This record gives sequence, C-alpha cells and structure tokens, in this order.
Amino acid sequence: MYTKDYPIAVRYLIRIMLIFAVVTVLSITKQLLVPLFFSIFLAYLLYPLARWFETKGLPRIATNFIVILSFMAVILGAILLGVQLFGSFSNDLPELREQLTRNLKSLQGWISAVIGISVEQQNNIITTAGLTGDYFGSIIEAGKNTIIALALIPVYTFLLLFYRDKFRDFIYMMVKDENQDTAQDIINKAADVVPKYLKGLFVVCVILIGLNSAGFYIIGVEYPLLFGLIAAIFNLIPYLGTVLGYGIVAIFVLGVQSPAVAGAVVIQFFIIQFIENNILTPNITGSYVRINPLVIIFSLIAGGLIWNLPGMFLVIPTLGMLKIFFENIEEYKPYAFLLGTQGTEKHSITLKSVRKRFG
Repeated sequence: MYTKDYPIAVRYLIRIMLIFAVVTVLSITKQLLVPLFFSIFLAYLLYPLARWFETKGLPRIATNFIVILSFMAVILGAILLGVQLFGSFSNDLPELREQLTRNLKSLQGWISAVIGISVEQQNNIITTAGLTGDYFGSIIEAGKNTIIALALIPVYTFLLLFYRDKFRDFIYMMVKDENQDTAQDIINKAADVVPKYLKGLFVVCVILIGLNSAGFYIIGVEYPLLFGLIAAIFNLIPYLGTVLGYGIVAIFVLGVQSPAVAGAVVIQFFIIQFIENNILTPNITGSYVRINPLVIIFSLIAGGLIWNLPGMFLVIPTLGMLKIFFENIEEYKPYAFLLGTQGTEKHSITLKSVRKRFG
C-alpha cells in the first residue's frame, strides 16, 4: 500500500512525527554531529587548494597536512590577535568596572525618579532574575566539550579529504545507473558553490573588521579593534548576527561610556548593515547561495534552538547544499523554488529598480 492511499490527515501526521523525530535525533546527537558538520564544510573550503596541490604531484597525505596546518596557523594567528586585544582590555577591567557601577547607579536613580521603581526594588528584581545555580560547573563542562570538538575537527577534515573518492564511489553505488549523471552533477555543484560561498563569507568578515574598527575609532569607542572583530565575527550569522554583534558593543558602550557614543554605535550599525547587505554580500558571495530571508531567519532560530550558536553558523551552508540537491531532482524542484529567492523579482528593491523608478 502506497502512502497516498492513506487519508490526508494520517499522511500529514506521519510527516509531522518524522520532523519531530529528526529534530530530536539532531538535538540528542549534537556533540557528535556539530564537529562533523564543521569538518564537512571545512573540507569543502580546503578542497580546491588540496586539489591544486595534488595536480602539482604532491601525495594526498602531504597535501592534506599542508592545507589543514596552514588553515590552523591562520586561525591560531587570529586567536593570538584576539587574546592580545583582550589582554589590553582586561588590564583596564577594574577602571571599567568602577565606571560601570557609577553609570548603573545613575541609571537606577533616573528609573527611580521617572518611573517610580525604587533602587531597592530594582535590586530585588535583578537578584531574582540573576545568576543562580551551578553555573561554574556548567561553564567547565561546556569548555571541556568545546575543546574535544575543536580537537576532532582537524582529524575529521583530514579523513574527509583523504577518503573523498571513496565517499563519491559510495554515492555512485547507492544510486541507480540512470541517476549517476545527476549525482555527479550535484557533487560538482556542491564542490564549486560551497567553497566559493564560504570564502566569500571570510572576505566579507575581513572587510567588516576594517569598517567596524574604523567606525568605532572615529566615534570614540574604546578598544575599537577588539569590538570591530567581535561585531564582524557575529556577522557570519546572516541578518541576526550584525544585530547581536552591535548589540554587545552598544551595551558595553552604554555601560562604561556615554549614551551619545552608544547612539553613534546604533547609527553606525544601520550604515554597516546597508553596506553589507547591498554592496559587500551581493558582490562577494554573489549568487552562490540564494536563500530567501524568511527561510533564513526561521532556519537561524531553529538552528539556534537545536544546536545553539554552532547551529546558527552551520544552518545556511546546509540549506545551500539542500537547495543544490533539490534543484537537481525533478520531484524536489518545488522545494528548491520555496527555499530560493525566485518569484519576487518585480517586487524587490534593487539599485536597478530604483534607477528605473526615479530615472
């Protein structure tokens, strides 16, 4: 008996139960799958360079070691830069803490005078909603899991690059002979699109570090390079990332500097957001992964609920690979259309449409 022979309510109930089962499995196996997914995308990112080295006659083992160690050196350099920036920040923490205390007292006094909530009531609210429980133990456990995951990623990446032909042959063995051309087309597109998209994200991130830091320096934010780096890293999360990164900076500035500087940070946020959405991302990442904003925002929230912050970083490349798969399978093309940006071109606001409307 085929699925279509069941009543429509039963069919949709089965699909909903399947979705819940998948979400549950993903949530339970988070510590296992998150390093693997990061390794898959890292392998895609390093694949073009590894393939280039192999064309020069280097053995695959040596090639994999070179590309992975080079990438780790770049990441280590970025971490050392961040540690150095944070070191200068931590040296001033006592003064910043005193300034934060003074600003909080001023804010509590203003709330008491304007809103009518006394300072004692505000302290009670903060205490009630504050940190309770064994958070120290949770932080240690989270740190341990993070170290294990970071140690596994290079190992997984090396093995994925080394056995990539074996995985391709496995896919060929799984599909029928008449579908092997389609499978090869999907593999080729994923190997072309995913690295370009990830490299584009990296380039955009580097440019934003410069723009953010320059803007923070001009408006008078303390530690502009550190906070420019933080805001740029969060920008790797589409749409919501810039809000999170600039929200952290604005809260810090409001706490230890002045409301005027915090307001300038908010204004800079809108300027950087416009530049990133209309100039950097369209011209650098281009049309490699065209996912419509509704799907992106929903997926970011879902990824955050299932895998926390790593899920928000991983969800967009995963959607890009799913879209490639859907576009090459006839029966799944409607899902590719739903994920993509096609169908709303005449309503989109672009530079071309603005020039056409206003001459």
